Amino acid sequence: MKVFCPICHREVTLNISVENVPHFGDVMLTSITCICGFRHADYIILEVREPVRYRVKVDSSSLFFRVIRSTSGTIRVPELGIDIEPGPASLAYVTNVEGVFHRIRDILSMVEQWEDRDKVKRAKELMTLIDEILEGRNEVTLIVEDPFGNSAIIGDGVEREVLSMEEAGKLKTGMTVIDVAGVKNEDDLLG
Repeated sequence: MKVFCPICHREVTLNISVENVPHFGDVMLTSITCICGFRHADYIILEVREPVRYRVKVDSSSLFFRVIRSTSGTIRVPELGIDIEPGPASLAYVTNVEGVFHRIRDILSMVEQWEDRDKVKRAKELMTLIDEILEGRNEVTLIVEDPFGNSAIIGDGVEREVLSMEEAGKLKTGMTVIDVAGVKNEDDLLG
């Protein structure tokens, strides 16, 4: 099967491997890299899982808890008003709680380049709060939700909750969905 870069349309290599990951079982890892700079990596848990929410109080003892965020995972820090929802270009990653906050801080630092003074001011305030969290001087809650059960926080004292189908249905998945209702054949899709 030939795979092409969605940016420059060059043929790229799709790498696929299956590994057994503790707490998750068999996982299919996929990656695409193109010389134009486009990269995409994902992992797909090969088991059917229930929709979940993980919650942990972030303090100095939980900074090194493992965080697995799939392409369908939503990250929330309610005390800071931060919601990171998946989109079509979402990447899966494995990090720790500290790493999640460094990723958030990196995103906020890009806002400093904007011309909107109110947003720049708010971004700086949030970065200061994140620095306090990483230094153990402030506590917040980190929540990871996933309608497909492919994300998690792993550590002592982490709360795990199964989401209702209604709650799971309200979460973004990062998947592009094409409604084909009323399409009779392939030619209708292609125009």
